[in-house]
Amino acid sequence: MEIPKAYASAPPVIRDRYPTLELEDDDVIDAAPVRRSTPPPPPPARKAELPKIVALPLPKIVAAQPLAPIEPLEILEPIPESRVQRRDERPTEPPAPPTVESLVDPTDLLFDVVYELNFVDTAWQAASVCAGALAAALRARAVVIHAHDLERRELRAIGVHGALDLLGSSEGAEDDLVASAVMCNEKPVTMKFDGELPRLAPRRLSVVGAPRTLVAVPAMAWGRCVAMIEIIDADDRYAARVADSASYVAERLAEFLSERAAA
Repeated sequence: MEIPKAYASAPPVIRDRYPTLELEDDDVIDAAPVRRSTPPPPPPARKAELPKIVALPLPKIVAAQPLAPIEPLEILEPIPESRVQRRDERPTEPPAPPTVESLVDPTDLLFDVVYELNFVDTAWQAASVCAGALAAALRARAVVIHAHDLERRELRAIGVHGALDLLGSSEGAEDDLVASAVMCNEKPVTMKFDGELPRLAPRRLSVVGAPRTLVAVPAMAWGRCVAMIEIIDADDRYAARVADSASYVAERLAEFLSERAAA
């Protein structure tokens, strides 16, 4: 056996040993038993209690009472045969829907039509446009537009709707019943004849026929009456708007005539 070089010069140190406890077999100490923790006992089980079901009382069914017999009505007067329409006389086609007439303010309709005065050249064309527009908007039987000649003091029909025989005719303005009233008042005049013409009525009214109502409106420019519009027998539904509608057209016509005269 080889001795390591570290111990070759000096002998190994013998370390002290602790004294050991020498026990005999009877002196063996029993180890204390280890106590193990036991789990707690489970809680006692509770029995589930079901709710008590109470039976509902059944509704009482009452038998319905029998209805009283209905007595037929007695026909006091028999229906005549003339009122009963036979099957062969009944119409085979469905009835036409009723036509609804428009009651729009006539001034709204006149606004678009009078705009056409910007595209006409002569007073005759302008008067024809105004006469047709008033007759359509007011549903008048006739409309006559007269140009007033200030030098000759006469009226000349330059625009007519519904009485073409009057186109181009002339009458004196001083002796005219309608023209005198319009020029003196310088505002619309309404006359009611009720189908009978007075002795001083203008001759043109006899050509048109005795009117029920006549509304005359002046067209004023430079403080003078340069034209006159006559509306004969307008629709009664527009009676309250005839004078205003004709005055609106008269203003546009007076502007047209004054511009052409100045040019």
